[in-house]
Amino acid sequence: MNIITGRHLSEGMALDHHSQRILIIDDEDSILQILSAFLSEKGCITITALTAEEGLLLLQSADIDIALVDMVLPGMNGLQFLKQAKHGRPEVEVVMMTSHASLEISLEAMRNGAYDYILKPFDDIEQAWFTVQRALEKKRLAENNLKLIKDLKQRNEEISIAVERLTSLIDAGRALSSIHSINELFDYFIDQVSHNLKVGRVSLMLLDEKRELYIAASKGISEKVIKTTRVKEGEGIAGYVVKTGKSLLIRNVQSGLLGGDLRPGLSDSFISAPLVLGIPLKFHDHVVGVLNVTNKHSGEAFNDNDMAFLSGLAGQAAVAIEAARNFDELRQTCESLKSAQNQLIASERLNALAQMAAGVAHDFNNILAGILGKVQLLNLQLAENSYDVGSIRSSLATMEKIALQGAERVKQIMDFAGVRQEHSNAVMDLNEIVQNAVRITQPKWKDECERRGATINVQTALGVISPVEGNSHELTQVVSNLIFNAVEAMSDGGDLFLGTVQEGDRVLLEIRDTGSGMSAETQGRIFEPFFTTKKAGHGLGMSIVYGIIKRHGGDIELESVVEQGTVFRIHFPNAQTSFTLKPAAENDAQRQYPSGRVLVIEDEDYNRELFQTALERFGHSVAAAATGAEGLELFLKEPFDLVITDLSMPGMTGFQLAREIKKITPPVPVILMSGGALQEKEDAGHETGIDFILLKPFTLDQLKKIVALALHKMK
Repeated sequence: MNIITGRHLSEGMALDHHSQRILIIDDEDSILQILSAFLSEKGCITITALTAEEGLLLLQSADIDIALVDMVLPGMNGLQFLKQAKHGRPEVEVVMMTSHASLEISLEAMRNGAYDYILKPFDDIEQAWFTVQRALEKKRLAENNLKLIKDLKQRNEEISIAVERLTSLIDAGRALSSIHSINELFDYFIDQVSHNLKVGRVSLMLLDEKRELYIAASKGISEKVIKTTRVKEGEGIAGYVVKTGKSLLIRNVQSGLLGGDLRPGLSDSFISAPLVLGIPLKFHDHVVGVLNVTNKHSGEAFNDNDMAFLSGLAGQAAVAIEAARNFDELRQTCESLKSAQNQLIASERLNALAQMAAGVAHDFNNILAGILGKVQLLNLQLAENSYDVGSIRSSLATMEKIALQGAERVKQIMDFAGVRQEHSNAVMDLNEIVQNAVRITQPKWKDECERRGATINVQTALGVISPVEGNSHELTQVVSNLIFNAVEAMSDGGDLFLGTVQEGDRVLLEIRDTGSGMSAETQGRIFEPFFTTKKAGHGLGMSIVYGIIKRHGGDIELESVVEQGTVFRIHFPNAQTSFTLKPAAENDAQRQYPSGRVLVIEDEDYNRELFQTALERFGHSVAAAATGAEGLELFLKEPFDLVITDLSMPGMTGFQLAREIKKITPPVPVILMSGGALQEKEDAGHETGIDFILLKPFTLDQLKKIVALALHKMK
């Protein structure tokens, strides 16, 4: 008979896991014998115990299907056993046995998890077997249900993972198509693999020009390994995948699955794990790299689903990597082209400046000769006592006029060269732009032409027009370039006309010459970059002109007849700003200027002496310093109402000095003088505490007024 006592079980007797195992607990040995014999005949394996305590121990150590438990037992009774059994082994069905059943006891047993109860003595033992069978069937159904639930849960997890991976593939396709940076692409790809496969180590290897694999991106691999790892095609696991173009799953890198091609020194130097999955990266059937993944956090092996997901992601990554490489190459090409264009544009500007160089030198030599001659003449008159006040005033007025002409000439050249700071868009008079361009280009259309015996008659007809909005430097460049082209088209001389007129809400600028004109083909390509009919030149001048006009919201029309001349008509929109006339300046003789204590810092001796003398004549008390450090020391020793400082000085600049002064006494105004271009940002003056800017050269009257304005602000 299949009867197992607690003593026998404890000795380790093996159980038949295909038989139904029943634990019988009763303090009457006869009941144990009867039930054990009967249930054994039914094919069950029985385990017996005389007490509830012994039964609980057996329940914990053996695989039990159901328990038949007497209600009344010595020590722990049946109900107490039931409660503890259901707490520790809820899957075991418990059938209570009693010889004096009552409704209350039955309900109590049912409430605590008993399946049913049978009565003793067993008048019909088959009836007891029927109850046992139903309990066993319930146990079997419960186990099947649990198995189904477990299988369903596992299937749901697999579906969830599949959906997540499919979503990841879709999202990756969208993301990879929008990422153009190769490094960002690598980072995104590695993160996707690590997240979806939940692995600790990922390496993306690419082939270089020597057909060697290097680690382009990774996770969980040291920097030293990344820098030193190189794998030839066909060597190691990664090299094998690249050579064959097939995915490969290796469960042991030392197993020799790759035969003589496997060189552990190359493969496991960075893949030291028992599970390795290698996926090739293909683009147009060409393998460009390989993806290696190891170390699943769960410790599970890689499967076909993992390979399918990685293959799909690797395919997208290969396409994206090639696209990113092409994008990088295209960007580098564009940057190179842009750099070349900038160099050519700069070259064009230098060519234009070179054309003016001779004329500029001529103009400045004339200016310097005039000033030098007047000074020497005055010295002769003073030495001979043959002067009069009127003559001196006349000479001084002439020198002042010549100096101001030189200052204006410098301003025009700086405007043309683009080194002045006032180049942001502003409202301006187009007539002034035309006049400046005519003066700037005079060495070309006058001096140069006269040297070769040709005469260019320049005429202007500047009408009453609305202001326009734009960049004065760029618009001056437009007019100057068109003048240069017109002059070159009139090698034997001719007439050049520039005129402006108001046409509704637009201003028309017309530039007309009587030169050689253009053919229809040249007219059609005149604004193309790099197109030129000149032997020397880059063909960018007219394309630059066209671009500037378009940026200003204008348009340009061309009309030309061979051997008759060319007309350019340029339309600009009116400025979107209303103007009001400024009131006439108050008579200086009637104005009362405040006086104050002024500190002047200027490193040039003659300028420092000039400014100090002039300010003292204006009624101010003046202290002077040659350096920023010296000026700051004076400022710390005594109070000043105003500080005037040059910008460019050895040691401490004017900006640095202003910042220190504002830290000490913020209300004291600071005037910055500069003889060159201010290349700093527009807000640099506000950041450093500059209140006013005075550009050299300036008149003493301008100095007088700005000092008065600064002192008025102080008070």
